[in-house]
Amino acid sequence: MSGVTCSAGAALPPRRRALRLPGRLDLAPVDDRNFAACERVGQAIDAMVAGWLASRGYDRLFVTLATPDFAKGLSALVRSLRTVSDVPVLILTQGNFVPDVEADDVAFLEVPPLLRLGHTFPADAQHLAVTLSKLWVFSLTRPARVVFIDADCLVLQPIDDLFDGEDFAAVPDLFINYETPAFNAGVFAFTPSAEISRGLFQRLPELSVGDGDQGILNAFFPNWRQLPQGFNFLRAHALVRAQARDQALRIVHYTPAKPWLPAPVSPRDPVLAPLDELWTERLTPVEHVALVRDWRARLATAETNIASWMGPDAAKLRQDDMGFADGRKRRRHERRLKCWLGALVVLQVVQASFLAWLLLHQANAWK
Repeated sequence: MSGVTCSAGAALPPRRRALRLPGRLDLAPVDDRNFAACERVGQAIDAMVAGWLASRGYDRLFVTLATPDFAKGLSALVRSLRTVSDVPVLILTQGNFVPDVEADDVAFLEVPPLLRLGHTFPADAQHLAVTLSKLWVFSLTRPARVVFIDADCLVLQPIDDLFDGEDFAAVPDLFINYETPAFNAGVFAFTPSAEISRGLFQRLPELSVGDGDQGILNAFFPNWRQLPQGFNFLRAHALVRAQARDQALRIVHYTPAKPWLPAPVSPRDPVLAPLDELWTERLTPVEHVALVRDWRARLATAETNIASWMGPDAAKLRQDDMGFADGRKRRRHERRLKCWLGALVVLQVVQASFLAWLLLHQANAWK
């Protein structure tokens, strides 16, 4: 890619595409109850990341997890991060996903799925199975500090102060119904260590995966430091907090609805459109075109599916629908005509009454 030229005419260095870390992991799914397998994969991840981070001269790291479904979100996240920080970004990927991002000091590593074999998530919570792989971030032991950010987040202001401190820090989740105050696992900061890595993977078999990584982390880190709400402002929180463009906002977390998907998740989604616009404003013209193309393709697929579901009676049903619509339109016109005729009759009655009163008044005057 050729160099970019700034307004003053000076050539800026070209941005590099995300680097695939050298080495390759065994990508067979890992049962989270198999401590030996978790430890083996974790040590390999730790070694590969440590070598890359040392070559860049950094001891701090942003980490995220991305799948093909989150490709658009990942691009916006990395771009927004690069506008406020130069700390390296590590992307843990799954599903043969190669991130199409152009930014300095960004690397990706495909990791095996971490899951609980035999556990089935409800139909409306299938995404939780993928989130367990987020726990591979705790394989890291060498960086001085790590900040994890979900790929459906957007960074609005500098957040490097998340690297301050030594403890586990996260933002309270207003909507979690746990017995004790709980945090949302979309954004958190921690100080890596072999003790944390070993302790977490040893305890995984006894921890419930019903809430994915969030339930596990809340159980493993009962003593956590609360961060201000603006560091992980959930999209749904906009219903109870008018912060859509507040100066306190640092990170917007688009959950459950994603701004790159056309269909609303719930009836309240249109009310939260201003937050989606913040995300859309960060897209490049090429990404705008790709997003519109994707939406049109989804719409065409939906129309095709509907037609196939309707079967051979589709044409008749569409004709019936058109007839029904024409009938409603005709009845609407009839109602409007009746209203105008009624108004005309009333006007004529008023005029006749006025003329009668005028004649009567004039007759009395002549007497």
